[in-house]
Amino acid sequence: MKTLKSNKLILCVIAFFVIMSFAYAYPPDNAAVLYYKAAAVYEVDDEMAETLNKVRKGEAEINDTVREFVNKNRRIIDTVLDAAKVKNCDWGMDFSQGLKMDAPPLYSLKKMTFLVIADAKILASDGDYEAALSRCMSLYRMARHMNDRIYVSYLVGIAIQGLTNGFVTQIMADMPQDIQHLTNLKNQLIEIDSIPLSVMPAVLGEREAMLMFMTKEHIPDVVQLCVEDELIKEKLLSADESSLARSRQLSEKYYTSVIAALGMPYTEGYTSLKNLGQKLEDEAKSDPDKLLVAILAPATNKIFSLATRIETHNNAIKTAIEIYLIKAKTGKLPDTLSAGLPGDLFSGKDFEYQVTDEGFILRCQGKDLSRDEVYEYEFGVKK
Repeated sequence: MKTLKSNKLILCVIAFFVIMSFAYAYPPDNAAVLYYKAAAVYEVDDEMAETLNKVRKGEAEINDTVREFVNKNRRIIDTVLDAAKVKNCDWGMDFSQGLKMDAPPLYSLKKMTFLVIADAKILASDGDYEAALSRCMSLYRMARHMNDRIYVSYLVGIAIQGLTNGFVTQIMADMPQDIQHLTNLKNQLIEIDSIPLSVMPAVLGEREAMLMFMTKEHIPDVVQLCVEDELIKEKLLSADESSLARSRQLSEKYYTSVIAALGMPYTEGYTSLKNLGQKLEDEAKSDPDKLLVAILAPATNKIFSLATRIETHNNAIKTAIEIYLIKAKTGKLPDTLSAGLPGDLFSGKDFEYQVTDEGFILRCQGKDLSRDEVYEYEFGVKK
């Protein structure tokens, strides 16, 4: 009897520790759980959201109201930072639901980006540049977590990357520009670069989704959400299975060409994608099987430009760090760029480099064809 009681006690103790180990398993192994949690709890009115955005852009000062709001939402910030530490992020999107499937809380996530940047700016203004840059690395990871199987989530991901790039550029101008700080930042960015931020998962996901959407079951949703013209609505709703099968084949062919173009140098790839889209749009006017493909196909040339813009800005920051390091070692800015530095992806060439009274500029040699614009990136240097 005594042995039986002892065995029961041992089992109870084991069960207790097993239960407790599950209870304290934090963070979960899916970052999306934490992002959804933060999005469900975070409350910000339009006025404060605009204030945080102005703080991000340097158009508003960090006053007591901003500090109080950031401190009030410390748990939201901590939840986002915890999520960024988790490797896996599955948003649980169900393509079988068609165009009405639930997407990640994209708007809330972008607003939370402003909150985390505001926290980072407060830290930087208080002289804690290491903690401020740590917030930036978390946002870079968050951007990669957004890199899921639909274009819209990818676009939010690169938007977060772009917002963070802008703030990192500000910090680099203000923080101590010594070898230790710069090397630490360089190493952190190398770690971030080991996590891909590519448009390809979104392309492959959209290709899969289009095949699911081009079915009798989902055509009514396509018509409701994407079509205004009554004649086109009638054509799509009357499409039979053989017509939809041909549309799916044409969609597969179209995405095969898109994937090939995305692997080309920027100018060639952009031109190819623009021509693909224009050809599809023109042929859809007389080919009903291509009509559905044209309606659902995104403007891939513009997405390619956005991706190239973000990657080029990334390269500018990495090149700037090397320039800062030379100044830290020699006491002055270099006269020219060293060979082998990351360059301008619009042209496939090095950045143009110009020393200014305030620091230096890295200028693209190629143009963003979707905006007819040449980008330049200004970096401040401490005197």
